[in-house]
Amino acid sequence: MVHTTWPVVPGRFKDYISTPKQNDYRSIHTTVIGPGNQRVELQIRTEEMEQIAEFGIAAHAFYKDGVGSPTELLKRESNAFAWLRHTIGILSESANPEEFLEHTKLELFHDQVFCFTPKGKLIALPRHANVIDFAYAVHTDVGNSAVGSKINGKFAPLSSELQNGDEVEVLTSEAQSAPPSAWESLAVTGKARAAIRRATRTAVRDQYAGLGRRIVERLFVRAKIEYADDKLRGALPRLARSSVEDVMAAVGRGEMKASDVARAMYPDYKEERVARFGAKKSLAVKLKLKSPPDPSRSPSAIPVRGINSDLPVKFAPNGGAVPGDRIVGIVSPGEGITIYPIQSPALKDFEEEPERWLDVRWDVDESTPQRFPARIMVDNVNEPGSLAQVATVIAEHDGNIDNISMFRRSPDFTELTIDLEVYDLKHLSAIIAQLRAKAVVARVERVNG
Repeated sequence: MVHTTWPVVPGRFKDYISTPKQNDYRSIHTTVIGPGNQRVELQIRTEEMEQIAEFGIAAHAFYKDGVGSPTELLKRESNAFAWLRHTIGILSESANPEEFLEHTKLELFHDQVFCFTPKGKLIALPRHANVIDFAYAVHTDVGNSAVGSKINGKFAPLSSELQNGDEVEVLTSEAQSAPPSAWESLAVTGKARAAIRRATRTAVRDQYAGLGRRIVERLFVRAKIEYADDKLRGALPRLARSSVEDVMAAVGRGEMKASDVARAMYPDYKEERVARFGAKKSLAVKLKLKSPPDPSRSPSAIPVRGINSDLPVKFAPNGGAVPGDRIVGIVSPGEGITIYPIQSPALKDFEEEPERWLDVRWDVDESTPQRFPARIMVDNVNEPGSLAQVATVIAEHDGNIDNISMFRRSPDFTELTIDLEVYDLKHLSAIIAQLRAKAVVARVERVNG
């Protein structure tokens, strides 16, 4: 009747009765052009709907209390508190009150889109939501393991914005247990953002716990004493930690020494049992050995698989390390392990902290080659095309330039510092040899960070 009396404004009709908002708000909204060409918004709802709009979801649960069958009352109460349960879920996944406020504000002030799962379940999301938000709305585990999607039967990226009526199928993989942290900037809903943040924190903690466990087990092997989780649980009060994983994560972050764990489990343990690792004198000798023992033969050496491994590993900031180098690991508190070539001059800075040194070894799968960071310094002749020749040599030998900086040493020469990504020491040596053969290159050296 309203639309037959006054002209309707296109696109302003909204039916929140057939598809209520997440907080159970129900109403018909429409905008018409009234007297004097003024736009007038009309909201049409029943008395029960008005109670919900004015007093919130609690009013819905108790409106006309006792009226209706038990099934109707249960349905009314479930609808009323669904949004509240959703909000409590966001609260449980938020790390602090600021995060909770941010997420709930996003939920309250967005218009909605309504999408469907392949089985027909209706999923309500804020406008501009994407497949990532949809996946987390279905279930947190679905979001964490999402690797792709189909929208209306067609493959689509996870960042695709959803429209009303879309049927969305989320493709998952058991190989992915935690989402990329970059997803947080793509997600729109508070639930998705909180879940991604939580999963990222958990994944980082698991990495540190895995590293800590290897460090502890390595020490116990060297000291020839038995390690067992059950025995460590009995020592938790002495370590002021609530679980074994908390202890391992603290060791991995460098907040606790593995020797402290051993002393908590075995009060008569003495660190002198591993004196050859902790003695400053023997450390200095180790650095001067021309042919140090092969760490890959040591059962207690920690395997290094590269920057995509399950351990928090990074490489020397000023030169990196590549398979074929003899390497050593340095535990950096809060950062994990930093891998240095054994010839790196930076290792002198850690001579006074032998407890931070770790035996590590390469564990590279030849069937799935990875690139590793390395740095070279090139003295290049200043002439047109000289830089292009250097870049061409690197590209032709399957190297990748990650960064390059230039310093004019003299009118005739420029010093290039090039950060490369290579497969191993043989690959790096081949690139250096080919660069030295170029007439525009006066000198090439590898930088040992």
